[in-house]
Amino acid sequence: MHSVPSSEPAALSLLIDDQVYNLKLLSESLRQAGYRLTAASNGQQALQLMQKARPDLILCDIMMPEMNGCEFAEQVQQAEAYKDIPLIFLTAKAESEDIVKGFACGGVDYIIKPFAEAELLARVQTHLQLKQARDRIAADAQRLAALNNEKDELLNIAAHDLKSPLAAIAMVADVISMRQGQIAAEKNLEYASMIAGESQRMLKIIGNLLDLNKIETGRIQPQWQTFNPLPVLQHWYQNHGPQAAAKQIILQADWPDSCPELTSDQTLLLQVLDNLLSNALKFSPPGLQVHFKLQVLSEALKLQITDQGPGFSVADRQRMYQKFARLSARPTGKENSTGLGLAIVRELCQRLGITISLTSAPGEGACFELLIPLQPETEHAD
Repeated sequence: MHSVPSSEPAALSLLIDDQVYNLKLLSESLRQAGYRLTAASNGQQALQLMQKARPDLILCDIMMPEMNGCEFAEQVQQAEAYKDIPLIFLTAKAESEDIVKGFACGGVDYIIKPFAEAELLARVQTHLQLKQARDRIAADAQRLAALNNEKDELLNIAAHDLKSPLAAIAMVADVISMRQGQIAAEKNLEYASMIAGESQRMLKIIGNLLDLNKIETGRIQPQWQTFNPLPVLQHWYQNHGPQAAAKQIILQADWPDSCPELTSDQTLLLQVLDNLLSNALKFSPPGLQVHFKLQVLSEALKLQITDQGPGFSVADRQRMYQKFARLSARPTGKENSTGLGLAIVRELCQRLGITISLTSAPGEGACFELLIPLQPETEHAD
């Protein structure tokens, strides 16, 4: 006897026949094979049942009063939500004209009554498997189309973002070329600094794009290691002192007296923190504060980075993790912003099992909070 594989959810079959005896035979055979069932005695009742629960397959008698099988099939074919459901006709007739008519009105197969149980189950299973295969192909096609659209969008945005620094470099190169020997040493240094700055901007855009692609395609996987996070985070924090001092921003930190050991990927974790703290410094006006706080919870570390910058609007929060997101805030010291930092943060947090949240309002600064599990759910460390 055919049966539904236990690893798959049981398919829902809709049985339609005006003869109670036929419905009983069909129900017994299919239920014993592991299928879920719903039954109707006419086409109108079947349409009402379909609105409550969409079946995976329909078995329908052709000869029924009021609405026959072909009329029911035509109604199903006209409904966008139902037209891809395989419909097998049950018929007492074996004439080719009737069979052709059944296919023409939307049937995918037919079973002649009285039916053999083995044949019934084989046809049902075959058409369900074909339907599942078509669904997988359609889902894959939709996913590939979405990825292709995203690729085109990223290429357009990347080209736009790279165009500006390239144009600046080309302009400076033209000036130097046309005024050879006529440019003062100080001006040469200014031009060299501009070229270096714009080159770094392009390298940052390209580097972030490559990092994000590696993360999304699974080429960057956490390398779990167990370490004491306190000295690691304190050293990382001190390294951002020069960036803060250059903008006259006051860095403050609250540290616990001690920390339990943490199992995580140290490099990826610091990349998350780099992006968040760099953003806080980048968008904060000079003379204000950025506050870093680390707390020890029972099963996690709670880490907060709070700034006194412009904050996030409702619209900003809806798109802040999107690639190349253009948010309302602007860097306060003419720093470069690729629009990829928070997208990278989100992807890395997902892989490290970190829960990230934001508390912010326009004009009131922002606080990013990370809950970092002391032990990842899936431990890959040796």
